[in-house]
Amino acid sequence: MQKPPLLRCCMCIVVAMVAILSILSTPLFSPATAHAASFTTGYNSSLSFGVRPLWKYAKKISAGQIPPCVSATEIPRCYSPQQIRKAYNIQPLLDAGTTGKGRTIAIIDGSSSPTLMADVKLYDKLYGLNDPKINIIAPFGLPPFEANAYTETALDIQIAHTLAPDATINLVLADTSRAQTPTQFASILLTATKYAVDNDLGDVISQSFGVGETCVDQTYLQAEHQIFQAARDKQITVLASSGDTGAADIVCKGSTLTYGQTVNVPAADPLVTGVGGTTLNAKLGGKYISETAWNEGDKGGGSTGGGFSTIYSRPSYQDNIPGIHSGRGVPDIAYDGDPFTGVPVVISMNGGTLIIPVGGTSVGAPAWAGIVALADQYAGKRLGFLNETLYRISQSSSYGKGFHDITDGNNSVKIFDPSGKEVSVEGYNAHAGWDPVTGVGTPKVNSLVHLLASFDE
Repeated sequence: MQKPPLLRCCMCIVVAMVAILSILSTPLFSPATAHAASFTTGYNSSLSFGVRPLWKYAKKISAGQIPPCVSATEIPRCYSPQQIRKAYNIQPLLDAGTTGKGRTIAIIDGSSSPTLMADVKLYDKLYGLNDPKINIIAPFGLPPFEANAYTETALDIQIAHTLAPDATINLVLADTSRAQTPTQFASILLTATKYAVDNDLGDVISQSFGVGETCVDQTYLQAEHQIFQAARDKQITVLASSGDTGAADIVCKGSTLTYGQTVNVPAADPLVTGVGGTTLNAKLGGKYISETAWNEGDKGGGSTGGGFSTIYSRPSYQDNIPGIHSGRGVPDIAYDGDPFTGVPVVISMNGGTLIIPVGGTSVGAPAWAGIVALADQYAGKRLGFLNETLYRISQSSSYGKGFHDITDGNNSVKIFDPSGKEVSVEGYNAHAGWDPVTGVGTPKVNSLVHLLASFDE
């Protein structure tokens, strides 16, 4: 079960964790410790970054070590770049020269580190990848290092690079350490998103954070939507993770905070493509077997965010979905998000370098940014706002060619509200076609890239 704070970094995070860094090869701390620390560091609340690192399984990297979680016998299981490329059918594109070359991914984050480039290069060395071109852009000053926020940054870069190895990555930073409220946190990150749009810093923008839509004011929502309108006008694709607490999040009613059915912005904005999470089952060689909706349920973990907005009405691209509500449905698409079937991330802290299994819907946003970079290169242009095209594909005879339709699982959760009371929040069931759990599904990348280009003509 989950204990919330008032601010959440979808990055399951613990700053007390930094004590982590006894840099041991044994578990660093228990999940209970992580949850206790969350009240001061921001996990599971109305505010979220999107990563769930499994700190207790962090390992110190020895020279040339491949993390044990990529084997079929380790728990948790994590998938190497090669396994992911096989599972989601990415490798044929890379082999044919569609690698993201000439395209740019803008990643919005709240922390960096002097070891950022070294961490990426070590990740590349471990898995035989080329080094990416990374530009660090801090228009409002370089934010201080924070272990939780930096884990998000490292994940975002490493997973985007895995899918689009030749794309340029522009890391656009804003200092979230000074935020005291959900609106402040979201507003600080929004300045970075605005800067990226105004200065045309990416063909696609990845945002692995969110805030409960009732916990920001109307002024913020209007400003955010205007930025996304500007992105659409420039043919910039905008992605955001859908959250890690299932159908639940903090609902703000005056000074009262309680958990209930709600969705996060920016993912709920109709001009954004929201990304949910799954549990991926693949063979050791990476061959795809199956997926279900990510939901750790009563095991103390998270679940794919999803539901219906009470602020944004249903957009026209969702009109033909049987039985859909009158509000904007979230997410639109999904990607592997279960931290027990996640991805390895390399980070350096306190003089040591760790490799950590990571999950959360934060994996999906930069992964899909990589997919968009591939699709833009293949199409020879920016594909821009994707949702209309994604839904047209999902309602066509080509649906099964481009997507894995996830039909098993749900995002119901049990969670503790700010007063410590346990709350059960009923979610939604995955089913055939679009659902407010995994959207229209996960990508069959090789086919989907071709479909995105042809449906955009």
